[in-house]
Amino acid sequence: MKAPPFLFFLRWIPRGVALWLYIAFWIVVYVATQYRAEMKVRQLHQLRKVLSERRAEYLQLNASVSQKRSYSALKPMLDSLGLELPKEAPILVPIYE
Repeated sequence: MKAPPFLFFLRWIPRGVALWLYIAFWIVVYVATQYRAEMKVRQLHQLRKVLSERRAEYLQLNASVSQKRSYSALKPMLDSLGLELPKEAPILVPIYE
């Protein structure tokens, strides 16, 4: 059987060496794939860590803003300005065109 033209170099390589080269090629592909997967997993862990830190920062800022909006925090500021909090809900005024 004659080798295809693009595999002309196989005529000069002994059969065992060609098999070992073929196996070595697939081992290199396997290792490269595993390396890339490991890098993706490390990047995913790093992004999860950053996300966790940002979420903690968000919760801290949200708690701080909620505390500043509370009645007990607003009352002294309003008293110093001479203002009072309304006791009734605002009234919606309908607008007819």
